[in-house]
Amino acid sequence: MRPTSWRGYIYQLLAVGEWTSLFALPLVRQRALIIAGTDDHIIPVANAHIMNALLPHSQLYLHHGGHLDLVTQPELFGPIIDAFLDQ
Repeated sequence: MRPTSWRGYIYQLLAVGEWTSLFALPLVRQRALIIAGTDDHIIPVANAHIMNALLPHSQLYLHHGGHLDLVTQPELFGPIIDAFLDQ
């Protein structure tokens, strides 16, 4: 790329604010389990709904907890993940 092209590219990235992979989600062919907390103060649950709508082979599991519950409550999420993998 020419330097002027790089400047334009960087400007576009700054104008958009952040990089996104949303455009690529409909192309994913793997099954995906999306686990999201409805009381997550780090990543809004709306993100999980968007991913679920865009990923063709996804399954959404919502729980009433927060961001770290997947790590702190393996007894709850282990069976959910196992059931998904056994499908």
